[in-house]
Amino acid sequence: MAWNTITTDDIKSRLAGAELNALQSAALADGQVDPTPEIVAQAIDEVRGYVAAGGFTLGAEGTIPGKLKGATLNLIRYRLCSRLPVASLLTEARIKEYEDALRLLEQVAAKKFMVEEPTVAADEQAGAASPRFNNSKVLVYAPENQEGI
Repeated sequence: MAWNTITTDDIKSRLAGAELNALQSAALADGQVDPTPEIVAQAIDEVRGYVAAGGFTLGAEGTIPGKLKGATLNLIRYRLCSRLPVASLLTEARIKEYEDALRLLEQVAAKKFMVEEPTVAADEQAGAASPRFNNSKVLVYAPENQEGI
């Protein structure tokens, strides 16, 4: 599978058209615009973060592995639906799919679920490893694998 972007049509595969229209326009403050693009961008960044945490090569900016498209769409649907106080939008099934998506992403980060390599790699990959804490000392990652204090 290839790395993909998320389109409005993809989101419509998880929501009824009327639901998406309502979520894009309901409960907006004066001057506020459709929240969908920001929610989509945040979900994509989060998914890419899990992929990078697993040490996988990232695809072009704004793309996700095809294997994670369903999980990404479930994150987006949950976040769109949770912005409105309408209980019928967040069914038990939708909540479970959201929780399952998070568990899958955790498995990606732990390298228990492999994702495909992108055909086009991102210009920039994830940063250095996070510091580790051990007995009140901070062990700092260094390319030479030396430990610091």
